[in-house]
Amino acid sequence: MSTIPPTLVHSRLAEQLEAEGAFVYLDLAAEARKRGIDVISFGIGQPDFKPPSEVLAAIKEAIDEGHIGYISSLGLLELRAKVAEYLSEKYDTDVKPEEVAITVGAKSAIFMAINLLTRPGDEVVVPDPGFPAYECTVRFAGGRPAFLRLREEDEFRMTPERVEKCLTKNTRCILVNTPQNPTGSVLKKEDVEGLLEIAKREKLAIISDEIYEDFVYEGRHYSFLSMPEWRDYVVYISGFSKTWAMTGLRIGIMVARKEVIEKVGVMAINIYSCPPAPFQYGALKALEIGLDWFKEIREEFKKRRDAACDELNRIPSVKALRMPGTFYLFPNVKELVAKLGYKDVRELAKAILFEAGVALLPGTAFPLRGGDGFMRLSYVLPVDKIREGLRRVREWVENK
Repeated sequence: MSTIPPTLVHSRLAEQLEAEGAFVYLDLAAEARKRGIDVISFGIGQPDFKPPSEVLAAIKEAIDEGHIGYISSLGLLELRAKVAEYLSEKYDTDVKPEEVAITVGAKSAIFMAINLLTRPGDEVVVPDPGFPAYECTVRFAGGRPAFLRLREEDEFRMTPERVEKCLTKNTRCILVNTPQNPTGSVLKKEDVEGLLEIAKREKLAIISDEIYEDFVYEGRHYSFLSMPEWRDYVVYISGFSKTWAMTGLRIGIMVARKEVIEKVGVMAINIYSCPPAPFQYGALKALEIGLDWFKEIREEFKKRRDAACDELNRIPSVKALRMPGTFYLFPNVKELVAKLGYKDVRELAKAILFEAGVALLPGTAFPLRGGDGFMRLSYVLPVDKIREGLRRVREWVENK
């Protein structure tokens, strides 16, 4: 007879889900601080600015007025309508309110979209490096991740030519993230058009995670929603966490054809009933305000990107591309790992943390081999802190 407690006998589905590797290093940073180390952290991808004061006031007003009960699983009707209007104008398209779902953060939208579109045995093309939740959710849904290794020589873009090589008779879906976490890459117009052509020819779905869509410093962001045929092939995902710094308020967006959204509504009822109502009033106010206020923030983040890139390239045996999007850089540290004699990039990250007092994430946290020999730096710090942190790393390297 088994001596294992019943609560410790878990389903095989649950075993497919994993914690994000990045949080391991955030815990290590906390341990370093407990040891008295003054840590400058480039680890977490959370904006350091606040939403406009009107957004926070709208949330408070909604609570004061008693908007704290259950609502539709798909979100407030007025917010869905405003999102449709906002995206239609932004991407010169024609999104309808019934094609919009408000979700509990973009992550739940990703989870529901993958589970809705992936059948047992289906293969889903997933970027590597990429956001860790993608591949483990595909496995949870009974699918198989087909990892597409992003290459530094392609500026880490998910090019149509490379995607073609991943396709098999079992391919069901392509998971795209542009602008991309963790590399900062941004797809070009021809990339978006080429991927949609592949989807049309092979009858594939595209799940497009565009949560960093407003953090683009050169060129522009090309959304799959701007393609005329998006309804038959695309599920668009975004939210209010990055542009509006509403990370903990968990308001996401999914756009897809009406029939897909109706299915998502049923899934949402069974998972979380409805997204929190008061925070949706804040999101509604955010869209009413528009993005003019964000221009100054984007310029500040561009300065941070430039400072971080310059300082990284001053470190011996480190090479960093000046990536055009998000608030991440993905420097190549392969030479440094070999020069200092570390086994891998994870050992290097730990040494830099405990010896230099700087938290950087190993590329292997995202989530497989594509990040081997790279590190992710999140430049959500003031320029002076960025320069100080990377100066520490440079001096540490020079003195090794």
